[in-house]
Amino acid sequence: MLGVEAIQTYYGESHILHGVSIRVGEGEAVALLGRNGAGKTTLIRSVAGFTPPREGRVVFGGRPVQAWPAYRIARRGLALVPQGRRIFSPLTVRENLTLGARPGEWTLERVYALFPRLGERALQPGGTLSGGEQQMLAIARALMTNGRMLVLDEPSEGLAPIIVREIGRIVRGLKGGRLSILLVEQNYHLALQVADRVYVMNKGQIVWEGTPAGLEADEDVKRRYLGVA
Repeated sequence: MLGVEAIQTYYGESHILHGVSIRVGEGEAVALLGRNGAGKTTLIRSVAGFTPPREGRVVFGGRPVQAWPAYRIARRGLALVPQGRRIFSPLTVRENLTLGARPGEWTLERVYALFPRLGERALQPGGTLSGGEQQMLAIARALMTNGRMLVLDEPSEGLAPIIVREIGRIVRGLKGGRLSILLVEQNYHLALQVADRVYVMNKGQIVWEGTPAGLEADEDVKRRYLGVA
């Protein structure tokens, strides 16, 4: 579904990503782990078309898209849950959900079944929701675009542990269908619960890749790059 091939990404003259390559298969859930400043969000921006790489390729759904504008990549089926949620606070929950909706299997009824609290608050402004509810709204809004791949950038950030567990349960429930998932996280335990494969990033480079079981067994990688004892 997604192939990132040796991309080099810059902010102005600052060289952020140094030959990064990852892949996400169809129906696969992949986690990208790393500390703050490792380059994870820059990688997402490169994939989504916000900060195109200067070198390398991004292949999405069989097509090179690294030179495409962000809206065109979204139309091809990339559904992004951005860091910080970025919901439209003055709009109601329902308006947030329908603003970018496209026809497909994800409808308002199905989203409300997955997130009952959103159905209960359908007419409330998005800005009046709790942080956890806003994260659910951001995920539901992405699902309503009926894309082929769901990209979640730090979905657990700033949330209470009980809500993080709920987000993990929801993401696990989305696995196994045609939807591919790329989960970008600092929360080691959440990522390993969800992922089929894992990449670890440090200073703009991929420093490890493998299975959740392999990462769990690699004490050196966990300590050096993730701060997990």
